Amino acid sequence: MTQKPLNFQSAREITNDWLNKFLQPQNDLTNRVIEAMRYSVIGTGKAFRPFLILTIGKMLNCPSDAIGQLAAAVEMIHTYSLIHDDLPAMDNDNMRRGKPSNHIQFDEATAILAGDALLTKGFEVLANMNVSSSQRCRLIGELAKAIGERGMIGGQMIDLIGEKKALSASEIQQMQTLKTGELIAYSCKAPCFLTSNCTPTKRIALTRFGLALGQMFQITDDLLDLYGNADLVGKTLGKDEKSHKSTFIARLGEKKARALLRDYTQTAQEATNVFDEKRKAVLNTIINYVVNREK
Repeated sequence: MTQKPLNFQSAREITNDWLNKFLQPQNDLTNRVIEAMRYSVIGTGKAFRPFLILTIGKMLNCPSDAIGQLAAAVEMIHTYSLIHDDLPAMDNDNMRRGKPSNHIQFDEATAILAGDALLTKGFEVLANMNVSSSQRCRLIGELAKAIGERGMIGGQMIDLIGEKKALSASEIQQMQTLKTGELIAYSCKAPCFLTSNCTPTKRIALTRFGLALGQMFQITDDLLDLYGNADLVGKTLGKDEKSHKSTFIARLGEKKARALLRDYTQTAQEATNVFDEKRKAVLNTIINYVVNREK
């Protein structure tokens, strides 16, 4: 597959090409779960994590097929988390990416299976990549850590606890690092495992960049929940306050939350300093998008 000029639209197109390849419809009774998987994972949304992988992978001159497959795998795993997050037992949200959530479009049991299947399919894709065994193991091991009990799932647990009691600022920071930051950081650093053009210093910088980006992404997400356009955001707004979620805005107030956003933005910008001016410009474009995003 050829690599197209990268922006959110082309990143989504590249990712969709690979997703369509990996999630072929079947002419048997398993097709219902495949249909549910495809419904949520293939679409027109921004695909932020695949965009990071493809953009940074291109910046580091990674093989285009490898980063395309990696992008598809991460989008599968991220989408599994969204399907489960929308379930009645979690956030109980009826809209996702501008259309009915998976459990509304299908049913709750099918949504659970679709999420489970996307999670496992993502790891299958990584296990079958045409790279060295050590590269595959690194990609799989680091991703499992990013989404496990000390990563995304742990962050979701803290988020649920935060609906029942007010979390401290440090607990909110931990929640956001685990729930959002770890997978975004993985998306920034994982291309390093596919090339010799990324020194340990640059990989550490990309990890730091991604963790700061994750905090920025979550704060802007919370601001969009208050002030965003529902048609652009693509999900139900105003739910954080109704669900008594613990956020920096709820804990510190909007003014201090915006100050934190500026602090994390500075951290992300500082992390780019190990790169040349051309690559710094690429990374700063990503920072500007997160700060100013409308969806």
